[in-house]
Order: sequence, then structure tokens, then C-alpha cells
Amino acid sequence: MVRILLADDHPLFAHALRLLIERHIPDSTLVALGDLESAHRELSSGKRYDLVILDLQMPGVKGFEGVERTLARFPEVPLVLISGADTTANVARAVQLGAKGFFPKTMAPNVLAAALQVVVAGGTYVPASYAQGTPAPRAGDGSEAVAGLTLREREVLTLLAAGHANKEIARTLDLQEITIKLHVRNIFRKLSVRNRVEATNAARLLEIVPPPHE
Repeated sequence: MVRILLADDHPLFAHALRLLIERHIPDSTLVALGDLESAHRELSSGKRYDLVILDLQMPGVKGFEGVERTLARFPEVPLVLISGADTTANVARAVQLGAKGFFPKTMAPNVLAAALQVVVAGGTYVPASYAQGTPAPRAGDGSEAVAGLTLREREVLTLLAAGHANKEIARTLDLQEITIKLHVRNIFRKLSVRNRVEATNAARLLEIVPPPHE
């Protein structure tokens, strides 16, 4: 059972998210609470939670105070932020504090569902526009961006999604084919997929690669 805790003071959004999670994450349950203190009491109850989704702006909480307090008290529980204020500065601050993701409330339902699955599986998600608008990490340095993928893994995934074989990807990136195979294995694990078709579909849902032309 995947247990998710949502702290958000908008009942309509909480209801919509519950339906989305029930539809896309099998054997899951969502507990929705309207304020930070209630969420902290729930986390202190001894119940296990696999993910906490925290609204950035809630009554009685100023700025990133809620994130800082939650991560300080419950550092073992993965936390993601959800907000309509998805500025580059807010996303960067969330990642800097230790959040596992940042979900804009304007995300399409299918993209949000895919992002949730990535984080529940142990990955990291930030909007593609944020990843593209920040300085690129050095290849192979372990830096994480969209869906927890390193820059090199995103390069491999982009070529994979374009239909290139491992040997072609290796030649393009000037790497050994065995290295590409290792990158592909890591990509499959981080995206929770089983083959290249599923990896391509996940990459499109997460906006790592553009959708196919009509």
C-alpha cells in the first residue's frame, strides 16, 4: 500500500488529486488535510507515509517555513511541493531545501500522474522548463534534474526516444556501448519502466522529450 499525505487548503484540488492517485497509482491511499499542523500531527501518529505533498501557500505558514519545519521534523519522509507559483526561484529553493520535487498546479493530469509515480518510485521531479532554464550540470557528476535523471541520462533518453540503438547513441555521445547500456538500465529504474517504448512514453509525459508530430 502506497500511503500519501496531502496538506492543502483547497478541497476541490484535494478531491481531484485523490481521484488522480487512485486511478494511476495502484494500491494507494491519500489522506488530505487542510493545514500544516494537522499534517504534522498525522505524521507523528506512527502511521507510515511514502510521500508528503505540501502546498507552498497555506494559512498560517509564511513562504518556505512549512517546508523547512516539515523536513526538520520528518526528514525520513519524501516531500514534494505543489503550488501555482512555479517560478524558477521557488523551484530552486525547494530543491535546495531538500524537497524531492516541485509540481505546478497547472500541470496536465497525465503529467502530474507520471511525476507522482516517479517520486513514489524514489526519483525526483521538477518542471522541464526549470531544468532547461538552469545551468546544465556536468555530465557524470551525479547531478539530478527532471525525474531524478542526470544530464547524461537525459541525453541518452532523448536519443533513445528518437529511435536510436545503443551503438548509435554511444557513437553520438562518444561513449562505450557498455556505458550506454548502464545508462539505459538506470533510466528504466528511475522511470519505473520495463522497455524502451515505456521509457519513451514516460519521457513524453514528463516533457523530457517533445511529443511526436501529428
